[in-house]
Formats: sequence, C-alpha cells, structure tokens
Amino acid sequence: MLKSILFLPDGYFYGMLAWLAAVAVCVVVLVRLRRGASDGRRKWIHASLSLWIVLVGLTGVELYFALVYDTTDSFSMTNVSKKWFAMHVKPHERSLELGAGRGILYRDDHDLPVVRGTGDDRHVVFVGDSFTFGHGVKRIADRFSNRLATSLAAEDPGRYTITNLSNAGVDLHWAERLLEELFTQKIPLDRVVYVVCLNDIETFHPRHKTYYVDLQQHAPHFFLWKHTYFFNLMYFRLRQFTVPDFHDYYQFVREYYDGEPWQQMRRKLDQVSSLCRAHGARLDVVVFPFLHNLGPEYPFREVHAQWSRWGRDSGVRVLDLRETLEAHSAEGLTVNRYDAHPNERAHALAAEALRVGLFDD
Repeated sequence: MLKSILFLPDGYFYGMLAWLAAVAVCVVVLVRLRRGASDGRRKWIHASLSLWIVLVGLTGVELYFALVYDTTDSFSMTNVSKKWFAMHVKPHERSLELGAGRGILYRDDHDLPVVRGTGDDRHVVFVGDSFTFGHGVKRIADRFSNRLATSLAAEDPGRYTITNLSNAGVDLHWAERLLEELFTQKIPLDRVVYVVCLNDIETFHPRHKTYYVDLQQHAPHFFLWKHTYFFNLMYFRLRQFTVPDFHDYYQFVREYYDGEPWQQMRRKLDQVSSLCRAHGARLDVVVFPFLHNLGPEYPFREVHAQWSRWGRDSGVRVLDLRETLEAHSAEGLTVNRYDAHPNERAHALAAEALRVGLFDD
C-alpha cells in the first residue's frame, strides 16, 4: 500500500527498506564495538563510523530525490521523470476506443464527445506531441488547451467543446491516422488544431528511425546508476554533456528544415489539411518555438518564417507563438534547466494567444 502511494517500484521499495535496516544495524554494532575497544581498534571503528555518516548523508539525498523531487527532463529517460509520469499522467489517462483492438490513451479532464449535442457547440480537438500534452505540467487545468477552454466557456458558455488528444512522442503521421479514424467513426469535429513543436520534422528524416534506439544505448547498466533516483539523475546529467546525440540534437533539427525532410513534411501537412476539409473540419496550426534558446541569436527564426509561408500557400491559418513567448523569455518559460518543454507560465501565455489569434470569432 505504502509503495503504491509513493509510486516506487517494488524492487526499489523493498531494497531501500533492507538498506535502511542494514544501516541501522551497522551503527548499533559499531557503537557497541567502540565500548571498551583498544586505541588501535578504535581508529578503525571511528573510520567506519565516518563512512557510515557519509553513507547516511548519501542515503538522505537519494530519498529526497525518490520521495520529494518531482519534475521531468526533456527526454524523460531518468527515473525521476518516469516517476513524474506515473504520478501525474497515468492516474488521469482516458481511453478512446476506435475499433476492435484499436484506440488511444489521452490526458484530459473529460471524455471526447462522440456524438453531437443538441446545441450549437463546436467540437475542437488538439493534436500534437509533448508540448501539447503538457510534459512537465502537473495539473491538466494548467495546460494551454484547458486554459483556453476555461476562458472560452466564461465568455460564451456552451459554444466550444475542446478536447486534447495529444500524447508524448507522437508525430504528424500519428495525427493523420488518428484523424482518419475519428472521421471514419463519424465523431463530430469542427476544428482540428495541430500544435507544432519544431522537432516534429525529425520523423521525416531516416536518422529518426534509429535516433532514440541509439539514445537507449547510453542507458546505465550498473545497478546503482540504473535503479536509483539521485545517482541515476546524475548519470544522465553527465551523459547529457558528453554524448553528441544529446548536445547536438537541436543542430540536427535545424538542418532538417533546409532539406528534403521539410519538403516531405509540407506534403504531409497538405494531405492532413485536405483530409480535414473533405470531412467539413478546419485545420489550424500553432507553432511553438524552442523556448530554451529564445533571444536575439535564436537559430530557428527562419524556420518560423517557413511555417508562415506554408500557411499562406496552403490556405491554413498558422499561429506562430515565437513573438508572444520571446517577449517573456526572461521570465523563464521552460519546465526546468534540463527540460525544455513549456512550463505553466508559457502555457498561460499560449492560451491567451490562441484565444485572440484563433478563437476571436
């Protein structure tokens, strides 16, 4: 019962209990041995007690990161980040069945309406990856899609039903297949908002097929780095600065926009837009910048211009959030130093920009 409340794996929970018991027994034994020991023997006992104090200190740090520290990292490879998902995502996941053995899990505070109500409400779905999903944002209500829904409901109750069907790690191909399923199932959709994280382009480059497999090769094997929280976190912090796949990631993404991956993505976007129009739905696109390096030297400025040009050429409304968020970059808009996803402040700014830019009608 306790381990489930603490969201700790069985092996870690019972292993830590055994370790704490061993630590307690050791100090009792050392204190008893110290009584009446010779001077020579006491030196070894004192050295052992010093080591015991160090181990207790490290255990305290480990327990802090296992029980108290509660956040994510960009790639969600650390045990701390995995625990965050177990605490703040899994309990709130909903299931959308799309047929025999087919369906998705999504994170929202209501089910997707599968039939149209009697009123004049408009059904809007958000699709996208971890930026839309709210990676690092604990409360569903703090995501931009939910903030937007709350704001619109206050202005015009019952006019919009907004559902966030995004998920971490998905891409435009996934969004297209999902929309095909929704339209086939005759689920009422009036508007589809595809939220772009600029790295969505990576699935249009062959390197993506092996990139995350390659990243897993850097996962730890030694039990102390693999099955703990603090030491596991420190392991990945070090790897982040020493492994090219980590620190050169954004350079790879920038290069994709200068070549064939962007042309392939444009064609796929046109197909998704045509799919929506064919079923009476409107596609809007929202573009998030990379928040961690906004500023005068922001390297993706031209990429945002490419998205705007595609929108004009394709007749799709594209809302670029770069200027909105760049004006507030000094406030700190990422989840933390090691997680470049938008935090609650960035979500609040995005929600207001969406309300004005896409829902002003």
